[in-house]
Amino acid sequence: MRSSILFLVLLIGCSTKPITQPVNLITPDKILAEVAFLASDEMQGRFYLSNEARIAAKHISDVWKEAKLVPLPGKDSMYLPIDDPRAAPNVAAMLQGSGDKYIFITAHYDHLKPRRSGKDKIYNGADDNASGTAALLVIAEALSQLTETPSASIVLVAFTGEEAGLIGAKHFAKFSPIPLGNIVGLINLDMISRGERNTIFLEGAPDAPRISLALHKANKQIGLNVVRDKHPDWLWRSDQAPFLERGVPCVFLSVEDHEDYHQVTDHTEKIFPDLAAKTAQLVFLAAIDLACPVP
Repeated sequence: MRSSILFLVLLIGCSTKPITQPVNLITPDKILAEVAFLASDEMQGRFYLSNEARIAAKHISDVWKEAKLVPLPGKDSMYLPIDDPRAAPNVAAMLQGSGDKYIFITAHYDHLKPRRSGKDKIYNGADDNASGTAALLVIAEALSQLTETPSASIVLVAFTGEEAGLIGAKHFAKFSPIPLGNIVGLINLDMISRGERNTIFLEGAPDAPRISLALHKANKQIGLNVVRDKHPDWLWRSDQAPFLERGVPCVFLSVEDHEDYHQVTDHTEKIFPDLAAKTAQLVFLAAIDLACPVP
């Protein structure tokens, strides 16, 4: 969606007034800038036990603070450490709603440590998963411009250690500062910027009908080609899995594996920023719909 379009306005049930939805703040250029930083050679692949991963965590936290998001209930920091003291933390923040329900939008920010030999040693991880992390960062800016308080809080979580076995997501699900029963739905983004242009894959929709309906409604404005339920095994390959195991309604948005998946050639210049931006717009609109249900 072009950045010059007017703000989209949708009448929904948080109040008698419309919530202005500034989806036009979510642009390909902003996605590209975030991916270029996170997937730069200087970030060395953002391996979860590295100093570069901690730099990425600080960047995520700083962007969310600038967007005036706040830590989760009972926390005084956006950093949520895991069991391993060497690891970069999970990072979580929220736009606080008026009620006790929560909508989660998640992505992992870690990738792989450099290999020992070769001309190119760095697994930059532009699509996997700087693209999903960039979506969280740009969505935060859009959330900061909402003019009404939603009924449910909208929580953004950047998980650590996904590539090492969903370590960050498993820890969060086990020790969640938010009762899992209060999570209305979780939308996970992992690799959203490659493959067929304008095409994103959605898994988990049949078991998460409220999220599925919200995404369907949002896509009437965004116009993505959403391929549903082609790869149900994907649900157990990324950070939604520990939450699914505990009964949280979850969906997963991704592209299909490509030639640069887990290769040192997953570079920024190969991503489709417009696809990542439209996917982020889709999720933003769906999250607002879920957070402000019509009575």
